[in-house]
Amino acid sequence: MITHNKAKIIMQRNRIKNLIRIMNRHKNVLKWGSNETDRHIQMKLEICKFLKNQGEEFYTEAIFEDGSGRADILAVDREVIIEVYDSEKEESLKNKINKYPLPVILVNAKEEFTEELIQ
Repeated sequence: MITHNKAKIIMQRNRIKNLIRIMNRHKNVLKWGSNETDRHIQMKLEICKFLKNQGEEFYTEAIFEDGSGRADILAVDREVIIEVYDSEKEESLKNKINKYPLPVILVNAKEEFTEELIQ
């Protein structure tokens, strides 16, 4: 039996995942680009491990249907995009914040992961 709360979570997850391309919907899988630093990839791994351990759904390297870009991590249950940066320019980060379809949390790859970084 699906409870009201469970049904609400399923509806939210479907609504958010519909923001990304169908061919890009690999739930709870860590993907990275060839231009990402080891530090960048490691931070993405730590964030994804945390989300998975919390039972939360996420997509990495999520390409948005509306052409607004590719997010490092789309944290579906939180309804946010998590962008990890290492050497990325401030202007590029501002552009992502302005064009992405959900709120953006910026995480510096040089920091040690803590839960507070993604709050």
